[in-house]
Parts: sequence; C-alpha cells; structure tokens
Amino acid sequence: MREALIIMLLSTGAQAQIDVSVTVDFGEDVGRNLGTLLEARDADGRLVFGAGFAGSYNTHHRCERHKLQFFIRPSEDTRAYTMEPLPPVTTDSGAYAYDLGSGVYARGGGKTHGTVRQWDNEAGDWIDAENDPGHYCATVRGKTLAWVGERILYDGSVILDAPEKGRRVSVYYGNGHLYFYHRIDDEDFNSIVAVPWSPYADDLTVDMSAAVVLEIPFIKEFPYAWGQLGGDVLNCSNWGGVYVFNGRRWRVPVEANEKTSYQIYSMINHYDKLYMAQYPTGRLLVWDGTEVTDSGDWPPVPPGASPSAREAQSSMIYRGELMVGVWPWAELWRHNPETEAWDLLQRMFTHPDLHDVPVHSYEPEAVAAGLVMNELGQRLTTMTPIDDWMLITTSSKGGATYDAGELDFLTPEQRADYGANYRMKMPGNLAGVIE
Repeated sequence: MREALIIMLLSTGAQAQIDVSVTVDFGEDVGRNLGTLLEARDADGRLVFGAGFAGSYNTHHRCERHKLQFFIRPSEDTRAYTMEPLPPVTTDSGAYAYDLGSGVYARGGGKTHGTVRQWDNEAGDWIDAENDPGHYCATVRGKTLAWVGERILYDGSVILDAPEKGRRVSVYYGNGHLYFYHRIDDEDFNSIVAVPWSPYADDLTVDMSAAVVLEIPFIKEFPYAWGQLGGDVLNCSNWGGVYVFNGRRWRVPVEANEKTSYQIYSMINHYDKLYMAQYPTGRLLVWDGTEVTDSGDWPPVPPGASPSAREAQSSMIYRGELMVGVWPWAELWRHNPETEAWDLLQRMFTHPDLHDVPVHSYEPEAVAAGLVMNELGQRLTTMTPIDDWMLITTSSKGGATYDAGELDFLTPEQRADYGANYRMKMPGNLAGVIE
C-alpha cells in the first residue's frame, strides 16, 4: 500500500480555522497496525483534534486496520453521548461483531452460531451475509485473509492447506508473518508458529520450511487476542503464557501456569504502549516492549461491585479516547485524556442492582435453572466505530439460546438486554475505510 493521504480537519463553523495536510507513505501492507497520523492539543494540554487508525483485537476478532477515524473534541461537556437501541443480531443471548473492510459482521452465540449476519447501514438492521468472511479474518493489501476449515485463504485461494496432523487455531497476520497455534491432541503437542509471508510475493503459497516454532507447555493453551508494539507481535494464552515474536525469535516474558487465572481478552495500542485487557483483575496490563506490568486501576472497580472475577473484555479508540468494556456488569468505561481519570459512562444492563455478593448477576437463579453459575454475567463484547457512531453489543457468558421459560425470572425486556445492540454517538468523530 503505497499512497499519499491528504488530511484536512475543519473546526465547527462556516469558515475553516485550522487546515492541516499530512502526507503518509505506509509502505507495503504486511499486517502492521498503522497508528496515529496526527494529534493536536491546545495551550492547556487539552486534546482538540486528530486522526488515526485503532489497533485493537477483541476476543478472536481484529478490528479493521484500515479504518481511519477523524475526531474534533468539543471544548465543553466532553462526556456527552447518546445511546440508541438497535435490532439484535439473532434471538441468541449474545453476539460478537467485527468489521472487515467497509462491512460489519456478527455471529450469534447459541444455535445461530454458524449464521453470519451483516449490518445494513441504510436499513438500520442486520441481514444474512451473502458470503462468510471466515474466522480470524483481516484485510491485507485490499483483499481478505481468512482461516476457513483449517486452511488459510487469501482472496479466496488456499495459501496454506490443513495440517496433516492436528489442528490450527487463532490465525493472525502482522509484521510480515503469519501466526497460529498448532495443536496435536493425541500427541500432547501444542506450539505457536510464526512463518514469513507477503501478499506481494510471486508465489503466495506459505513456505512452512521457514517457520519459527515455539513449543508451549500445555495442550489446552490458546489465545483470545493478539497485539503489536513496534517490531513485536504478542499474544497471551488462556493459561497466562505471554509469547512475543520479534521477527526472528520467540521469547516468553510470562510463563504459563495452569493453576493461575490470567487471561487476556483484548489488546489495544494506546500512545507508546500495548494494553492488554485481563481477567481476573478487570484491568489493563501494560506491555512496553520489555515487560508486562499492571496499570493499577485502569479502569477501577465501581462502588458496590466485587473486585473478584472481573474481566476487561473489549477495547477501542473512539473520538480519540480509550474505551474499555468490563465483565461481569458490562461496564462501559471512558479514559479522560485531560485528567487521566476513568469515567464510568454506564452499565449496558439496567438490572439487577450492582452487588458484590454473589460476584455475578443472577447466580442463584442460574444454578436453579441448571445453568453454569455465572452464565448470566454481563458482557460488553464489541465496540466498532461506524461513520460517526460506535456499535456496542452485549452478551451473556456464552451467548446461549435459551428455551422458553428457562429464564422465567427475567422479564422479556430484561431477557432482551442479553444480546442487545446499541448505537453510541459522541459528538465529533468520523470513521471510514481508506482505499
């Protein structure tokens, strides 16, 4: 992708007060997160306007790297926003949405999990997608890279066939390498693979003889999220192993431990750090290129909630501000760039009242209904900018399909909060995909 971008930012009002032009050479598109193009602050240090590309990965779905956001922040009431309900993806109790190119897709969490739906912006509703873009998909050099049925496809053609043994999961492309976990259950073998690949090569077939393989300790390890910082590509397994590849070799800053909860559900670039949304603290851990540290209270625990079993699950940059969604109360947090404080905008569920005992919502009711104890914990699964607004989706723990009467302790309105969709709008943001 070699092209120039000319950016013009206009303040509100009839006449332009600021005219900014930026020429950018992205170089070849080898899966890098493109980052910030510009940012301006006033004499008091207040963030005024900017433009850039979010580098976010939320629970198996990478955000569209080529979606450019322009923002101009209001001088007053920077917290102001609206939240409009939208039609649900399916009748299931949850969905995970993601953007690919200019499209936004989603899969239900229960019986409709195999059904892919697409957001129709003109109709304001979800429609059945004509084509399944595949899992772990990404736009690379204007074409779709996807994992479909154990094979990796680029622009619809197979570039890496299914492995002869075992299975391949969690495919990712970054910094000129394809990454995935290769697991062989009957041999008790699990590994992370980094193999060089370029969409500019004459032969697009993946050459596995060039792969750099790291065998990992536990057969059940897999990641929920991947991230980048500089020349590093990083992931964290569900057993807490942090694995970093620098283009030549793997290193392990944090060893996996099957007896310790340590899971990363989202990763996002914010200024010069990579932030990792963790369970069970519910906070963002920080990768600075050398080590993993705890941010302390990014975001904090709201009054009345338990500090236990919290999960920072989703993250996004919107209107130039860092947003984080936290389980088990589907909390929507906003980071204030002026004060560095966190602001709880709202919970995405109106029920039940916040409590710390039990830790999750409706625990006794879920057990009595024969469900997993925390099945009705509340997730904020997706934050995806579209035009001047952001799509927010919710879910129960597993996004299940519940039989009639199974959740008779909830009103129909309360049941509908699981799997709900919202149009969040803060003044001053515009998102669109570049050519």
